[in-house]
Amino acid sequence: MSTSDGDILLSVTDLYVRFDNNGATTVAVDDVSFDLLRKQSLGIVGESGSGKSVTSLSILNLLNADPQNHNSGSILFYEGLEAQDLLAAEESTLYKIRGRKISIVSQEPMSTLNPVRRCGDQAKEILEVHDLGHKHERKAKIIELFKQVSLPDVERIYDSYPHQLSGGQLQRVNIAMALASDPDIIICDEPTTALDVTVQSQIIDLLKDIVSSQDIALIFISHDLDVVADICDSVIVMYQGKIVEKGSLPKTFTTPHHPYTKALLSCKPTKDNRDKILPTVDMIVGGAYVPAKRQYVSTGSEDKVVSVQNLSVYFPNKRTTFFGPKSYVKAVDDLSFDIRQSEILGIVGESGSGKSTVANCIAGLIEPTKGTMTYKGNQLTKRALNKDKKLRTSIQLVFQDPYSSLNPKMTIGDAIKEPLRYHKIVAKERLSEELSKLLHQVGLDDTYTDRYPHQLSGGQRQRVCIARALSVRPDLLICDESVSALDVSVQAQILNLLDQLRADLKLTILFISHDLSVVHYLCDAVIVMKNGKIVERGSATKVMLEPVHKYTKKLISSLPKPISEIF
Repeated sequence: MSTSDGDILLSVTDLYVRFDNNGATTVAVDDVSFDLLRKQSLGIVGESGSGKSVTSLSILNLLNADPQNHNSGSILFYEGLEAQDLLAAEESTLYKIRGRKISIVSQEPMSTLNPVRRCGDQAKEILEVHDLGHKHERKAKIIELFKQVSLPDVERIYDSYPHQLSGGQLQRVNIAMALASDPDIIICDEPTTALDVTVQSQIIDLLKDIVSSQDIALIFISHDLDVVADICDSVIVMYQGKIVEKGSLPKTFTTPHHPYTKALLSCKPTKDNRDKILPTVDMIVGGAYVPAKRQYVSTGSEDKVVSVQNLSVYFPNKRTTFFGPKSYVKAVDDLSFDIRQSEILGIVGESGSGKSTVANCIAGLIEPTKGTMTYKGNQLTKRALNKDKKLRTSIQLVFQDPYSSLNPKMTIGDAIKEPLRYHKIVAKERLSEELSKLLHQVGLDDTYTDRYPHQLSGGQRQRVCIARALSVRPDLLICDESVSALDVSVQAQILNLLDQLRADLKLTILFISHDLSVVHYLCDAVIVMKNGKIVERGSATKVMLEPVHKYTKKLISSLPKPISEIF
């Protein structure tokens, strides 16, 4: 690719961003410089807090509104031979560039879209705001864009509200909105992080096709190096606000120089490191990582902790007429399986396959339509769980989003002490001692006691949620997508922690995920669900390496290829 001045669309020079908050200063971006060329796909990788998203927001100058934010440097946006410094531009100038010349696709499409407006109207608004096209032709253009991003039944999608669409469909609507103004640059900030592997694969293919077929440059922000390697032709690696490595792909990933880049490449579970404890960034960067084998725990062949027989959960559909027939959505349909003592059982499948419904039934949050569940031989029903406190404490849930699982007004210490007090696990005078023990058990220390959830990273919050679940000394831990949105290094920490807790406490774990590579690494056995039914089951290794059902094969083929296979 030519690097002449005429090819440069965006030039970031000496970007510095600082946040001042109650006397504390955080340097989010420190001396960042790079150029973006026409038709270039530039990846920006790094963990949460590395400065990736702050850099992207600075490009659109979205941080200056807060007087506690301070930035310096320059961000030149080129239109022909004219250059505009976006950091110094007037709001009227930025208004003409944001969404018109530079578009953004965020991680969470549901929070981006207005829940009370139809998707088509929101997409059409881009054209209206920037006065693009004739008003009678705008709907037709949006319909055409919806087709271009491979949305099904585009007329229905146009008239749908965001809650009526799946996550993948919402993200496609977001991409269509980003394309509506024929921009020069699209910024994608973690657009595939929480999506199913099949939907993620579709979005990646879509973005690759857009860049190759249109005169658009792409900035793709992610913590997943496999995804970046698949979609981008060059990469920037950010660590603690600085660029520590940058260059073309595949060279930067196949022969990395900085320890941090090497660490990111090593943290992700693969089919080749299943027998080893996963390294973390801190271990590798600090030179403290020594490869070690996992401690395997034998599962009792006859000791069943949970037995599920012919479980079905039906949710009624809305009737089209008052006297019309009542129809149902079969979220779970005639499911049977056992979880044995100290076993980690994985359930995988796409969104809507019934995974979380099964978990919520076992936890007593949903009453099944039919079927039976037993816990150590005793009937497991919602009524029994509500009546028997000991049974209730024996089964605990850890959810996907740790931030929404914690009360933002409660300190970490109070959040963990609350179930200890309610269930009278220990005497009052021993609460602080038990709290300290639980924090250390999940790799935290006593300094976290007086902090609030917003003062912790995503991985630290997830550790707190696990500590809170462990506080009532359960036998069964249900992890519902508990690592799906975490950085690869934090994900490695949580997977190592779950593995260690299983060994130390003889915990039984039901691990729900859409990522077969994670399930293959952690779990002993796995069941694959589709449309509420089990389509395949077996040992994690056999299902991953020798899949039988075509749906399982589809899930595995949709996983991002390892970097070693891409190049």
